[in-house]
Amino acid sequence: MKIASLLKLGGRFAVLLFILFIQGCDQNNVTLNNELSYPTTYKKLDIATLKLMRTEFVKANPYIVSSINDFGFCGFLDSILQAQWPARIHDLTRSEAISIAKSFISKNSTLLGVKASDVFTFSIIDSITIYEGSLKWYIAVDYQNYEGLVVYDTYIRIDITDGKVTSCSGNWYPYIYIPSKFNIDDEVKAKAAVLNKVVYLSEMDGTPAPQTITSKSLETAGFSKMIYPVITKNQIELHIVWVINIPDVHYVVYLDVMSGEIIGGYPTLES
Repeated sequence: MKIASLLKLGGRFAVLLFILFIQGCDQNNVTLNNELSYPTTYKKLDIATLKLMRTEFVKANPYIVSSINDFGFCGFLDSILQAQWPARIHDLTRSEAISIAKSFISKNSTLLGVKASDVFTFSIIDSITIYEGSLKWYIAVDYQNYEGLVVYDTYIRIDITDGKVTSCSGNWYPYIYIPSKFNIDDEVKAKAAVLNKVVYLSEMDGTPAPQTITSKSLETAGFSKMIYPVITKNQIELHIVWVINIPDVHYVVYLDVMSGEIIGGYPTLES
């Protein structure tokens, strides 16, 4: 019996960040106000600001086929950009490719959401031979860790061909507000918040298969915390959530530590 998730994301909260373009990829384009507000919210850039950022990015990076997404971070648009093809050079060594990637991240730290104090390691460093014998390097940084919490679905990927960066995608987040105290601050409260809630699986034919979270099912549940981005068309909200793995209902639930609401999740039973 094949199972697929039907649980929808939810939650809307106050805005924390104003995003401001300052010409030059190596300067800050995020200005914070002094208000401590949860969840941290990154707003979609206005059209004029975004157009200027994209124009400057193309000028500074003529070999890159990716661009700047609606929130001011590196990413692909609906179609790839027409870019120059790098001149053929000697095949880069692993250390040379890593050096180019580090330099690119440093020069474009704002567009990648990386601060000077951030510590990262490359999780993927691989190469293949492509068009006309050129060696293409794929280099990636995995999950951001912010004050001890993993930020879900964060990564930075950089492609390098003949010594030139040809695409960049993904980002970290330069600032995330973490409240000094959580309303749902222990596993007992987390269990109480999800008790008797219903999560939905579905059969192969799409028939809903509701699963009720009971006190019995919570006896074997596993608990951890992470930062979970809720991404909509106009904004990104960064929620701190309890990750509750409930084997008896074949589901992992994301529970907001402040509101006590279930804002996401996925089934663990696939067949």
